[in-house]
Amino acid sequence: MDFIPVATPEEGTALRRLLSARGFTTANTCARLGIPAIYDFRSLRDGRPGGGPPSDALDLLIRLFMDVEVVDRATIEALLTAEECRLLDDLGLIRAREDGQWHATVLLYPTESIWIASDLNADPTGSEQVGLREDAVYPAITRNTRHFLASLPPTRCSRFLELCAGTGIAALLASHYAERTWATDITDRATRFARFNAVLNGIENCTVVQSDLFAAVAGETFDRIVAHPPYMPSLEQKYVFRDGGEDGEQITRGVVSGLPDHLTRGGSFYCTCMLTDRKDLRAEQRLRLLLGNAATEFDIILLSHQSFQPTEYYFQLALAGRATLDEVQRRHEIFGRLEVERLVYGSMVVRRHDGRRIGYTCRRQAGPVSGLRELEWLDRWESATIDRGRLMEERPRVPPECRMHLSHAPANGEWVVESCVLTTPWPFQVEAKCPPWTASFLNRCDGQRALREHFDWLRSEGLLAADTPEADFAALARTLVGGGFLEVPAFPLPRP
Repeated sequence: MDFIPVATPEEGTALRRLLSARGFTTANTCARLGIPAIYDFRSLRDGRPGGGPPSDALDLLIRLFMDVEVVDRATIEALLTAEECRLLDDLGLIRAREDGQWHATVLLYPTESIWIASDLNADPTGSEQVGLREDAVYPAITRNTRHFLASLPPTRCSRFLELCAGTGIAALLASHYAERTWATDITDRATRFARFNAVLNGIENCTVVQSDLFAAVAGETFDRIVAHPPYMPSLEQKYVFRDGGEDGEQITRGVVSGLPDHLTRGGSFYCTCMLTDRKDLRAEQRLRLLLGNAATEFDIILLSHQSFQPTEYYFQLALAGRATLDEVQRRHEIFGRLEVERLVYGSMVVRRHDGRRIGYTCRRQAGPVSGLRELEWLDRWESATIDRGRLMEERPRVPPECRMHLSHAPANGEWVVESCVLTTPWPFQVEAKCPPWTASFLNRCDGQRALREHFDWLRSEGLLAADTPEADFAALARTLVGGGFLEVPAFPLPRP
């Protein structure tokens, strides 16, 4: 666990050629292991079927650098050339044990379009878990990392900054489409791993610096900033990569509050983390407060992947043997003092607009296919300055994914609609309680009539009061479009 790899550009090129020539790529590794994505990897010690001697070089590399298994020197020399063995040995990536068996000194794996090295997460001598250092560099192929990377648009930008970088994976991937990237992390260990990963992948436009958040880039601005910060609520600081203070938001607060000084107009910030809903203030509202005097210059979208009651969550961990009842009680007292009602795990997008309007705040629950395209559609809709007259000329239709749930009650000898609830799983998981007349309105939304025609019909039928302002109806229609319950030609929904 004390080893940190170092390589010259020439050694990085040689190692990259070795890994590529031996088929140690994301596609080949997933195919060999029978998994849909590298983030679904399970090691042999975690129960993946298989085992036995490696059959070829790809099996060997998986066994050494992903399974963290020991392999005898004869097998290594049989499956790799003498030059390849010497390179791995010279770089210190494999090491001999006293019994003559060899093992890896780091995790090394393909992900997306690059290779990444990080600290071992298992002990090659055979024990269940390696004793992690406080500053351990965590693997970049976890499911949480997948959520994070999936929220980042692979589009051109000028200056890209990754905070809390760890392995530097986001900045390294962004180097393919950004003019310049920076990766910063508070620990020296993560900084050195990220530098090795840059050399390994032949990336020259990425600057890796040790920094407490924005400290090392003071005075600099960026058009894209990303972060996957430590966010787990912690009773004590045990692991830098994991622990985010007593409410889990300590690092995230520092990141978000620094955006007014470092994010350019038109720039965007992306983050995957855990936040908290408090008694009188939801997570997305608390994010806006962190932006201070510049708050109105920013748009905020929070996509919730999962939320849960905090004490119940930690009580379940205690039942599973992963926490003590004393820890549960201490956490319960902290959450009560802070008035935390829910823990919210999700991804946020914060954009700095041109200043000609007030920023919007929006929250959605992720559905089965909610991703970057859906977030970008929501941003376009929420930030669009559509005047009431233009909106009322749109011809809406009901998407096939939408469902309506009606409750009827007897009145004057007949059944009448008492309540109307709309649900949809796409583009986000949304439920909305609507006025009873909404059922009649949506039944006529076939894409042929303009909203103004629907408004006039509802009033003529007595479903809306004759003096109902057009603005009120337009506001409801805008909400229905933003929830995915209606689709208008000017803003077609992103199809799955």
